[in-house]
Amino acid sequence: MKFQAFTRRAVPPIMAAAALGAGLTACGRASSPQPPASSAPATPTTAVASSATPTLSAPQLQFVSDVRNVLTFGSDVADAKVASFGQHACRSVQSGTLAGEVQPARQAFPTISKGDAIQLITIAEKDLCPAQSGPQMVTYVATGSNADVTYGPSGSGYQGSVPLTVTKPLVGNPQFYSMSVQLKNGGTATCQIRVDGVTIVSASASGSTNVASCAMNQDLNGSWQETSLSG
Repeated sequence: MKFQAFTRRAVPPIMAAAALGAGLTACGRASSPQPPASSAPATPTTAVASSATPTLSAPQLQFVSDVRNVLTFGSDVADAKVASFGQHACRSVQSGTLAGEVQPARQAFPTISKGDAIQLITIAEKDLCPAQSGPQMVTYVATGSNADVTYGPSGSGYQGSVPLTVTKPLVGNPQFYSMSVQLKNGGTATCQIRVDGVTIVSASASGSTNVASCAMNQDLNGSWQETSLSG
């Protein structure tokens, strides 16, 4: 009887110890830090800088292409600069004259001639402001003392006398225009040939029977230039 009572009293401490051990194990699990859920490493975001080169419209791209096909600016001249000048020329010609834009064109692009500047502005009108585009005009001017004048494109020989100013369309494909002013009784005389108001060539003469001669032609790129009549 004493043994049975002892056994019954001893069991509860053993059970309590087992329960305590289980509790400690549970506490250990609860207090242990859990590893963070795995995730893919963050990819750094790189900001994309906007392009510093302005986007050109289709007419502007056509203008730049047409201009570069006939004129040489150099590799350091950006397309955006060419297109910008074309837009400027259109605005200026609308309120002024083509001749007024020749000097700004040569300042913007120092390597071009007067004839090149005329062609640059003419292409701008055709590609960027076609409503303003019209046929090119040639003007013959003779001033001075009593003199006879002969002028016109190659194959012609229009006659006149000083003073004379005649403007005609540059039509067809004549690549050579000339003018001579021959003095009759001494004095002085001058000749000029202009394209769209821009003087391409001028000359003067003085003395009896002397002649002032002017001539211009198109170069291989189509720009008008002075033709040398010497030799």
